[in-house]
Amino acid sequence: MITRRHMLALGAAATAFPLTATAQPGFPTLQEVTVDPDVPVLGNPNGDLTIVEYFDYQCSVCKHAHFDLLNIVKADGHIRWMMRDWIIFGEVSTYAAQVALGAQKLGVYETVSSALMRIPGGNLNKGDIFGAMMQTGLSPADALKAYRADQARIDALLARNAVQAEGFGFSGTPSFIIGNAVYRGALSPNDMKQAIADARQRQKATPV
Repeated sequence: MITRRHMLALGAAATAFPLTATAQPGFPTLQEVTVDPDVPVLGNPNGDLTIVEYFDYQCSVCKHAHFDLLNIVKADGHIRWMMRDWIIFGEVSTYAAQVALGAQKLGVYETVSSALMRIPGGNLNKGDIFGAMMQTGLSPADALKAYRADQARIDALLARNAVQAEGFGFSGTPSFIIGNAVYRGALSPNDMKQAIADARQRQKATPV
């Protein structure tokens, strides 16, 4: 049975539109989305192309796609991948985001985020997160302590992420900004590679 959770996780079939052509009140700008020192970055922080992903740790589609995209990013070597938590599945998703962003403060974001992404399925509980965290060598208590020490900044980041996702009209996670194009929905590995190639072609065609 298809539930609201599944619909939110799948979103719409991935559709793209250019960010630069959609300026309207409440619509995020490319600058707001891609220039934010609080957002965790995977891949090459100085890459020539930026991908912004809006995701939730309880989104099973996000988990399936995460390691495919990680492989693409690592093989490419020139992609800056910004990870924006968009909390759509409630309290446990908030807890997972707090733990991961606390881990960012401690310099182990990728390790912890990957561990959370490896937890099978959706509908997680704090015990699932605790078990995944213990395999990383960082306790949830230490990650939460780091989060609480910087709570105002991190909570503001989570709020910005939600405002942006809602501004883009995303129907669920994952959703992406690739270069200057907005993709509402999940992408297969081949579609992601094509979207990356298209973004680079647009960048070449745009005068500096």
